[in-house]
Amino acid sequence: MSATYGDQPLDAEDRSAYQFSQQSYKKPAERTDVLHYEYDPSLSDENTAVWHDHATKKTHVSHRGSTSAYDWLVSDAQIATGMEDRGARFQKAVKRTQQAHDKHGYDVSTSGHSLGGKASAYVTEKLGDQDWYEHGTGFNQGNSSLGRDGLLSKQRRACRRKTGRPKYCDKQTNVKEKGDYVSQRNLGCVVMTFGLGKCKKTDAFGTTKTYDHRKSRRWYNQLTERVVAPLRFFNNGKAHSLDTFA
Repeated sequence: MSATYGDQPLDAEDRSAYQFSQQSYKKPAERTDVLHYEYDPSLSDENTAVWHDHATKKTHVSHRGSTSAYDWLVSDAQIATGMEDRGARFQKAVKRTQQAHDKHGYDVSTSGHSLGGKASAYVTEKLGDQDWYEHGTGFNQGNSSLGRDGLLSKQRRACRRKTGRPKYCDKQTNVKEKGDYVSQRNLGCVVMTFGLGKCKKTDAFGTTKTYDHRKSRRWYNQLTERVVAPLRFFNNGKAHSLDTFA
């Protein structure tokens, strides 16, 4: 399922996932509690942050996006080729989420931006059939036509079934900014069609919400989308930032 929004703010559920994702970019010692969730430094590291709400018996795990050469050259390349199953970042994301659940037995949700968003989706795929796994939210998550989001991918075929669909198919929200080349717009298609083609990326599973926070500058948007190619690339490149959803 997909839905298109304008420049309105995120809803309450996605807003909290955004706050967790923001915190995941901080150094482990600099992270703080979020809402009623208490930060758990014992289960957190540079790549993953864990919080618990003891009143509601909920746990949240957020995965950091790309910040290192390893992230860009290895983990992001694994997303591009659909090789997440061989990636240390992705395997550890699943393991840490399981550990976060095991610590208190609470239901778990996950989040992340960019690489972290794809890690959240990967965790949803691997653990989403568990009753205790509630939901994952990815902001401008990595998306590749040659990987898990390809038109013929195993995940997409499984979630197209009318019967026997895996539970994880309905446990992921993909939040995107219009024009983002990492999650929403296929850069190769844009180049080959000189920006005139319908080069939209789609997700293998979950609900996709696409925002356009540039609507307040309509004349500039028309200029960048239809007339001046360098401005279009620059404008769409900025769309990937997590701050777009602030």
